[in-house]
Amino acid sequence: MKLRATVSASANSDAYDGMTYIYCHDPRQNYCFSLTRAVGSDDIEVMVFDQVVHRVDQLEVALQASGFRATLSMDAASLLDGHSEYDIEFLPGAWNRQTVEEALAAIFRGKEGLSARA
Repeated sequence: MKLRATVSASANSDAYDGMTYIYCHDPRQNYCFSLTRAVGSDDIEVMVFDQVVHRVDQLEVALQASGFRATLSMDAASLLDGHSEYDIEFLPGAWNRQTVEEALAAIFRGKEGLSARA
């Protein structure tokens, strides 16, 4: 699934009791994609569409120059909305790379699956 999205991210949200998150919203499709990890949790919560949620132990995220690609297992995809890949392009001016990198690093702390390129 391809999204052109606004993004908000935090490596340690005061508003959400220290939770780490990245939240993307495609205004044209009115579609959301987010990754969160609660303090003390080993699972990453994936949310798609609008509150369709599944917790996973692993997934792949490749941070790119203007967005990221998230790849889920087919099992996880079947429990969400059926998509195993999300190509998310951030809308220009709608994000800060350092904030996104910090949030993704915190979400994947102690886990494999995160890669980044300029």
